[in-house]
Amino acid sequence: MSQDHKKEAPVAAIGSPSSTEELALDVMDAASGRRLVGSLVSFGLTQEGRDVCVTGQVTGIEMRNRWHELDVMKNIIKTDGTIPFLSGRQDVRTATLSPGAVFSRASADEPWSHEVLGSLPPAGTPVMRLTQEKLDELMEAQRQDLFYVGRAYGDDGVSLPMYVKHFGDPRRGGQGEAYHSLVVGKTGSGKSTLAKFLLAGYARHEDMAILVVDPKGEFADEIAGYAVGDSGLPFRGILKGLGRPARRYGITQVRLEGYELFEDVLASLGLDRDLNIRGAENKAELATAITEIIRESSFTLDSCRPRECFEEILRRIADEDDGYVKRIYKSKEPQDALREEIEKILAKPGHRIWATWDFLGFLFEKGDGTRQTIGQIVRSIMASPSGERPLVVLDLSTPGNRRDMEDLGDRFIALREQDEERDLFTESLQKKVIYRIVSDMRRLSETIVSQRLREGSRENVNTLVVFEEAHRYAPRQVAADDEDGKKLKAKLIEAVRETRKFGLGWFFVDQTIGGLDKEIVQQVRCSYVGYGLSMGEELNSVREMVGGDQRDVGLYRSFKDPASYGRPSEKRFPWMAFGPVSPMAANHPLFFNAFSGTDFAEFNRLPVDGTDRPLRLPPQSVAARRGKGGGNVKAESLSELPEDILG
Repeated sequence: MSQDHKKEAPVAAIGSPSSTEELALDVMDAASGRRLVGSLVSFGLTQEGRDVCVTGQVTGIEMRNRWHELDVMKNIIKTDGTIPFLSGRQDVRTATLSPGAVFSRASADEPWSHEVLGSLPPAGTPVMRLTQEKLDELMEAQRQDLFYVGRAYGDDGVSLPMYVKHFGDPRRGGQGEAYHSLVVGKTGSGKSTLAKFLLAGYARHEDMAILVVDPKGEFADEIAGYAVGDSGLPFRGILKGLGRPARRYGITQVRLEGYELFEDVLASLGLDRDLNIRGAENKAELATAITEIIRESSFTLDSCRPRECFEEILRRIADEDDGYVKRIYKSKEPQDALREEIEKILAKPGHRIWATWDFLGFLFEKGDGTRQTIGQIVRSIMASPSGERPLVVLDLSTPGNRRDMEDLGDRFIALREQDEERDLFTESLQKKVIYRIVSDMRRLSETIVSQRLREGSRENVNTLVVFEEAHRYAPRQVAADDEDGKKLKAKLIEAVRETRKFGLGWFFVDQTIGGLDKEIVQQVRCSYVGYGLSMGEELNSVREMVGGDQRDVGLYRSFKDPASYGRPSEKRFPWMAFGPVSPMAANHPLFFNAFSGTDFAEFNRLPVDGTDRPLRLPPQSVAARRGKGGGNVKAESLSELPEDILG
């Protein structure tokens, strides 16, 4: 035992009864006023001739005074509140401690290494509060593997070491295989900030590639240089300081492909409304007709942007001999109305439908080849060489993609200015895009690893995929009529179950556990649970995750809402972590308060490139604010716009 540890006054002593699974602690009177709940403690013993240090985290304290429990004393207590000479003096404080990480060494000259507790110390063995100095001594042999995201829940003087390893070669600091993670907490719990802490930890490893699927746009905004949140985390600066290539893709930077996706984009852009087609079945028939005509023509999806292509499509739809109008509508009156509408469109070069088709064609156009398909992006991520492995964010957010439209200049100005209420990425479209991502990653991870094995290399793909708002893609319940949702969920479950051996790991961020599919939750090895899941089914999910220990669940339920602090500077963001998240972890969770963004970068000595001044996100347009209930401007749909908006 180190000299500094000997000088520390014990906070408790090993009591009785105790076992290797649960130790009784008798709290010392001198420590009765100290904050012990949430603190890390340790005690020593000798096992097989080796010095052993056992650590753990106190999750609760119980006080009993046997005199206060006697019925004959109740009259005194109810009158005076105390029993003279007995109240306070006869109080006995106890705690139970589940052993956490155990370390051993043969002599004081050797570094500590992990051990298994197979014996018990004698009753009365002093239990010390674990200091940062002692913790650093225990961690010395694995110092290079450690990363820090916060301080021990009950002791601001001790920073909790964590593992944030890549999935590659163990000889290069990797895990050798992938593992799946979950960060969960209510809005305001700090889950996005903690997720960025962990991503910064992964980004240190030049052998690891990262893909973030981002429906809210928060990660994408950070990558693009916008100031997001108030945590003070210089995420973009850290990535630049690490020399980590970072790239954001929005809808206009990706070349879409596939007829099924084409039909969805066609619907989301409102091309059917431009033709005054309203019914769901009629819209579906229109989309089918357009794709059939393209398949039969000399055009392809990546070359159908020219106006003459769409003119041919419209004429084919209106042609009585082709019969498309009769498929779209069963009765004569709407058939005649559709033909009349098409004739009117063909006679008006400035009709809004031409701008809609132009943008639709642009999204699928091959062009000069600079825009990559989803499959090409996935392959470029997974097959990238060490030192050039990127961090890629796929931005599925409406605000981000509206800014992309603006970046295109005047090419699609009519659509941008006159139809801001339209969401480019509908939920169905998102699911189809993400299905393609998951499917390609599942297939390519196996293909790449198999090819490398044939070439004599055992290198895996060493790639992490982050899903923000994970319940959108893998919910516990999928609507019976949501075929896209069913396909995506099944493919994601398959990928999570099968890709660990290929070095492809999945990292889920969400507000709940109960909303996620059970099989995905069961496949998660590293879990981080923030404030807000302390009632009903969510609490049951937390209890199930940590093995049902009421003391662990009780400490989690004591978490204070970060929003309830009076001053922003006083805010605490408490977390419960479970699984192989830390060298201090065993079969019970660890509790910590997350760093502020500034403390995080400083404590981990991360290089921060401060040359970029954070941009301010542009204010919402009048139309966007109106969509949220503000303003006094009448909402106007695309179908209500004048037909000659292009002149």
